[in-house]
Amino acid sequence: MQDFPRAMKLSLCFGAAGAVITPFMYECYANVSRAVALILLAVWAVSVGVKCSALTRRSALLSVTAELVYTFGLGIICYIIIHNAAVSLLEKSSKYFYLNIREQLLFWLYAFLIHLVSFIVMFFIWGIKYAVKHIKRNNERAAGYIENAFSDDSGDGL
Repeated sequence: MQDFPRAMKLSLCFGAAGAVITPFMYECYANVSRAVALILLAVWAVSVGVKCSALTRRSALLSVTAELVYTFGLGIICYIIIHNAAVSLLEKSSKYFYLNIREQLLFWLYAFLIHLVSFIVMFFIWGIKYAVKHIKRNNERAAGYIENAFSDDSGDGL
C-alpha cells in the first residue's frame, strides 16, 4: 500500500510532462523530422517504463495507466495552446507545414502506441528480475546438493 502514493506522484509528474512533450513532438513531427519526434517519444516511454518498474506490480500498472490518461487528457489542452503558439511563431520567420487530417491521426496513433511501450518495458524488466532471481535460487539449490553429496553425514563410511 505504501507504493500507491508514490505511483500517483509518478503518474502525475510523468503525465503532466508527457502532456507538454507530446504536442511539442507533434510540432517536431510536422515541421522538423518525423523520425526524431518518434524516437524522442520512444525515449520518453522507455524512461517512464523503467522508472515505474521499480514499484510493485499493481502500483506500476496503475501508475503507467494513469500516466497515459493524464498525458492524452491534458495533452489535448496543451496541444491547443502549443499548436497555436507554434503556428504564429513559425509563420513570422518561415513557413509552417500543416499536416492533413490523416497524417495528424497517424501521429496521434503512433504516439499512443509508443506510449504503450512503457508497459512492454515494465514487463521486460520484471521478466529479467524474475529470471535472475530464479537462476540465483537454482544456483543455491545446486550448491546445497553438491555439498550434501560430499558430506559424510551417513556415518557408514568404507
